[in-house]
Amino acid sequence: MKRVLVTSVLLLATVGCASHQISGTIVDRNGQALERVIITVEPGNVQLVSDQAGAFTIDYLRDEAGERVKLDKKSDYSVEAFKVGYHIADTSLYYKRGELLLEPIVLKEDTIRVSGTEADIDPGQYPDRSQSSGATYEGE
Repeated sequence: MKRVLVTSVLLLATVGCASHQISGTIVDRNGQALERVIITVEPGNVQLVSDQAGAFTIDYLRDEAGERVKLDKKSDYSVEAFKVGYHIADTSLYYKRGELLLEPIVLKEDTIRVSGTEADIDPGQYPDRSQSSGATYEGE
């Protein structure tokens, strides 16, 4: 039984060493995982989507012909995260080799700014609602 256990541990160690990947998670400003975030890697021509836990793993790139290729060792990459309703987050990184775990990427919600207007929008100036709205109402 000990021999089987040692063999399994060596196999896992070998598999773990052969892995070339960049992993990370996408969270909101409260630390909650964000699913279905579009992750883009440049250079590399790769886009993927985060899972329900906000996690993603980049383990290949695409060449000009669209074929899968390994991550280039000792290279700079840019990882961009996009989700509707949030600002785009861009992270630059240097990948040496093996597995690289990124700090969580935080997406901040878009905000809408409302500014005042100079127009006089007093409803008393528009006694006939059908004229101001451009529509007619049944029963009026």
